[in-house]
Amino acid sequence: MKVTDVMRPAGLSLIQNSNLAKVVETFLNYRVDMLPVVDAAQHVVGVITVQDLLEFLFPRFYEILRDYNALEDKGQLSSLFGSAFSGLDLGDNQLILAADMMRTHLIWIGAEDSILAAASHLFGQHVTQLPVVDRDRRFVGTLSETDVVLSFLKGSAVGRS
Repeated sequence: MKVTDVMRPAGLSLIQNSNLAKVVETFLNYRVDMLPVVDAAQHVVGVITVQDLLEFLFPRFYEILRDYNALEDKGQLSSLFGSAFSGLDLGDNQLILAADMMRTHLIWIGAEDSILAAASHLFGQHVTQLPVVDRDRRFVGTLSETDVVLSFLKGSAVGRS
């Protein structure tokens, strides 16, 4: 079985020059973990994950959470933490583009590759999703750990690759 038999068809991606507001809006509206970033020819040039976005907007997020837990907050961290998120004004950030936030050292999988090869990439690289590209490296879909595991459970992937 091939990746193309299991993947989710392309439907959601960002262009390189999408501004920060568009990036955040897309994550919020579609509730996805990862967005491929494509150029004008629909070639995958990067990805942005929710973690990438969080680190870009709030670089101290995990540090604040650690402090919150360690200090058994008495109110100060809660107010600091709440104000950090309530003060986010994306309208002023028109010059920050998807290309500024994306990971460019990315792995993708070919639509004609086997599910076993895809599983090796997914689990070996410790990522939950991969963009799927055609022979011309154009974005055609996404493949997640869930897609792979379900194909294995279905029994159609093993022995037919």
